[in-house]
Amino acid sequence: MSALKVDKNSQSGLKRTVPEGTVEEALELNKLYDDLRKQLSLPRTDRLGGRALATWDPDEKAVHVLRKDGKFGNFGYSHGGRLYLEFYEALFLLEMNRLQLEYHTMIMSIEQAYLLLLGETPTPKCSEYLVYAHLTRIGYILVKHQNIPFYDNIEPTEADCAWALALNVINNRAIPENVKKSPHFVKVKKEMKYVKQCIIKQQVQKQLSEADSSSINFNGKVVSTGKRKITIDEAENLPVAKRRCLEVACNQKSFLNCLKDEPEYKQFQATFAKFDIIQMDDATINAEEEVRTLHIAFDLYLHNDGFKKRSPKPPTFRLLILGVHEPFPTHSEIKNLYNLQKYPVPILVVTVGESKQIQAFVYYFS
Repeated sequence: MSALKVDKNSQSGLKRTVPEGTVEEALELNKLYDDLRKQLSLPRTDRLGGRALATWDPDEKAVHVLRKDGKFGNFGYSHGGRLYLEFYEALFLLEMNRLQLEYHTMIMSIEQAYLLLLGETPTPKCSEYLVYAHLTRIGYILVKHQNIPFYDNIEPTEADCAWALALNVINNRAIPENVKKSPHFVKVKKEMKYVKQCIIKQQVQKQLSEADSSSINFNGKVVSTGKRKITIDEAENLPVAKRRCLEVACNQKSFLNCLKDEPEYKQFQATFAKFDIIQMDDATINAEEEVRTLHIAFDLYLHNDGFKKRSPKPPTFRLLILGVHEPFPTHSEIKNLYNLQKYPVPILVVTVGESKQIQAFVYYFS
């Protein structure tokens, strides 16, 4: 047999060369088929009692739980006296072999459940499920996002009303409902409106009669003479005062540091320490910039925070999930998303890559 004929009737593999169309090849293939059939026909032990039973509800477009098994504290939601599962919860329990899903009394496979719950066309559901499954497996608790204030039972003070009104004007943040219902809200809103008019018209407010005489008077006009008035203690102990200034100057190399020990400086320092600095919007932002309306998918809780689904605490983070080709949010978009929260918490931006790789970036706001 020539070399050309041998090459034509043979096929190279990773481990050996087998001639095609020979009796030896047919015998070897039959042996492999028998081994595979034997492996697939072996009985497998499966604990059916350890799985919950659910069925697909076509009217609600959700998974209806018929029988619970094990702890279901963090899964599902009630509707019409029934327990339903979100699509990501049902898929996660299926993968963990904790759920048996039926469709018209027929048991569904995981592949069929993917097609039913995620759909055949690309949607954000796939990215949401990948993030939910990954973070749940490593111990975090994820629930569907609920934009609730969490502090409706707390009686707000006048300061809370003032800050809520200020943040509403500056950052377009929604005013909580408990603040609107507060008896202080109307009074504080009227006072802030009056202060705003005074600032606009450059009017000087009258000093309140109930103000402390020792407080700093910001209304008085200060005329600088270039010299500091001497106090009574310094007038009585002039050499001591001069010696103190010289000591400070020798140690700190500046006579200006002597003023930090003055009562007026300490009074100003104590007053301005109470102020919270609010950064105004950048005026250089392009007005034609397109700002997308992003949506938060999940609220994330730590496993050791004592999470209770019936009475949840404020979440640790809120999750914004971006798809494969979805652009990263801009500063304006993140800021707008943060201000839409009724109870602001840090935002966790999670991106899903083409290789299903997950990356997370935390945004803290101060």
